[in-house]
This record gives sequence, C-alpha cells and structure tokens, in this order.
Amino acid sequence: MDRFDKVISFDALHRGLRKSRRNVMWKDSVAGYTLDALKNTVKLREELLDGSYEISKYQRFMVYEPKKREIVATRFRDRQFQRSLCDLILYKDMTRGFIHDNCACQIGKGVDFALDRLEAHLRKYYRKHGRDGWVLKCDIHHFFPETPHESAKAAVRKRVKDDRAYAAAARIIDSFGGDRGIGLGSQVSQLVELAVLDDIDHYIKERLRIRHYIRYMDDFILIHEDREVLESALEVIRAMVEDLGLQLNKKTQIFPLKQGIMFLKWHFILTESGKVIRKISRKNVTRERRKLKKLAEQIRAGKISEEYLYMSFQSWRANAQRGNTHFAVRKMEKLYNDLKGEITDGHHEEPGGETGKGGSAGGSGSRSVREAGGSAGAEGRGE
Repeated sequence: MDRFDKVISFDALHRGLRKSRRNVMWKDSVAGYTLDALKNTVKLREELLDGSYEISKYQRFMVYEPKKREIVATRFRDRQFQRSLCDLILYKDMTRGFIHDNCACQIGKGVDFALDRLEAHLRKYYRKHGRDGWVLKCDIHHFFPETPHESAKAAVRKRVKDDRAYAAAARIIDSFGGDRGIGLGSQVSQLVELAVLDDIDHYIKERLRIRHYIRYMDDFILIHEDREVLESALEVIRAMVEDLGLQLNKKTQIFPLKQGIMFLKWHFILTESGKVIRKISRKNVTRERRKLKKLAEQIRAGKISEEYLYMSFQSWRANAQRGNTHFAVRKMEKLYNDLKGEITDGHHEEPGGETGKGGSAGGSGSRSVREAGGSAGAEGRGE
C-alpha cells in the first residue's frame, strides 16, 4: 500500500472525521454527518477510489474582527478527506524544510510561539548591538485572495513528490475558482500559503544572512544594525514577491528599532536596559470596551444572555495576558464588573422581582472576575 492508498483507507478517513469534528459538534451539519459516520466514510472512500469524488460547493461569509475578510468554509466531508491527506502526506512533506521562524499554523507553533520568538530575537540583538538598529517590516497585499494558483501549485509540487497527493492538492487549489485566490478556512490552504513564501525565507536567512528574521504567514520582520543592508534586502524581497505574482503593500517600511515593532497586534518595545515590553494596541482595547458596552445593551434588552458578556471579557483577557498589560486588564475588569452590576441592578428593579431574558443575576452569566479565574493583579505580567 503506497502513501496515498493509506490516505484513502477507511481507518485514515475515519480518523480524519474524528479529528475534524473536534469542537464543532454543536453544528447541525457536523452532528448530522457524524450520526452516519461509518456509512458516510465508506461512501467517501468509494468515491475516492472510483474517481467520482467532487469537492462540495464552499460556504462563503464575511468576518469583521479584527478586520474585514472573506472566509471560504470547507464542507465537513471535504475536511474529512483533507485532514487525512494533510496528516499522512502534505504536512510532513511541506513543512520539513521550513525555517524555524516560519511561525504560523504548525504543530507547536502559532501566535504565542511567534511572539516569544520575536522577543528572543530582540534580546539576542540587544546583547550584541544595544538598541541601535533598524527594522524592515514587510506585508503582502491581499495575500490569500491574490495568490496565483500557478504559484501555489508550484510550491506544492516542489515539496510533494507523491503524484496523487499533489494532484489532490492542486485540485483543491483550483476549486476556489479563477486563477487567483486561496480560500481562507481550509487546512490545505494554510499549508499551501506557508509554502508559497518558503523560498523567500531561505533566501533571507541563507543568502542575505539576516540573522534576526521572523515570519508569521505574510508578515515579515527583519532586524539589522545597518539600514543599507535592509534597503538592499527590501529590493530583493520585492522582486521575489512580484515573481510570485504578488505585491508588497503600503505597510512595508524601514524604521528605527528604538521606535518599537508592531507585530500581530502587539507593540514590542526594547528598553535601554534590554528588557522587552509587550504592549497591547490601543485599537484592541478600544474595540473591546465598545464590544462589552454593546453586549450589555443587548443583555438589558433581553436579546442575549449574560454569558456572552462573560465569554467576551474572558477571551479578551486571555489574549491580553500574553503581554505587559496589568493596568489595561485591571481597567477592563472594572468596566466588566460595572456593566455586570448595572445589569444585575436592572434585573432587581423589574416588577415581581423577576429577572429579564438575559438570565438570573445569580446565574452563570453573572459570574464576577474573581469567579472567572482571579484578578489581573495576580495573573497579569507586571507593567
């Protein structure tokens, strides 16, 4: 049995189903599909064996946080096959040659890994050069929507030698329609886009010899003591990106290291003593404050339960505690508790002592910050 035969074996496909359903069993479509998991897996395998398998029509919708973008959602049966394909062939073949500081969408990597790696680079740079230096920050214009299919398929072909696995990946790429655009929402899409820029990673590290370099998907950070070196690197990067059929956007710039670095919505500051401080962006804080106030209004109107307020705050706080955000978290805690108190007081004022549709004042939706896991003073990193 060759590698692709293992991908479409019943055991591998059923394993792909079990992994794909994690954390999404609340969806009616997923629950319905998994009720007949064995039957649906057999049918999918038969279609893959006789060549009648067709990728289902995508679900397209917009998300607006943290910015407006289109999500192209893969149907569950296609995710089942793609999970098996990625686990047994694509992931290993495509990521084995990635540089260590290609930080996105890999096992053991992600946002926390990327933030920690940039902090490590800043500390190492400081030990040799202090705070004097320059930063080249690059960003690609509409990376996913504008990636040419030919560039994406070439990146896969270079790394995946199994012909049937490559053909399956190429078919997924072409399924997004037209000759440009990779859907944001597929596991295969993430791997493909990581690979599209992999040659640039190696050129920067191995030919340009830029020691302090990190990339998270299409966000590049290069740090060097000589501005002219970074100016030359920018010209090379621009040319290589254009060869792929892409363009650097207006955010691309060279600036002094002392100015700090904005990376993944965090502002990194290298102090005179060599300490690295992570500041959460003001936009992030302002957006969350507005969101909490809007949720509180909806709760008072009886449209949603108090649990939504609790979950939003907890999610924001978990992200905020990645950095030096002690005071920012304490202020947000105060707003959360004030809003919760206003909601509770509003419930108590209703005739007959009954609560509104938002839930009981003593229910799970009205959990305090202390009940939610302790104060930021105990959890947050000192500012």
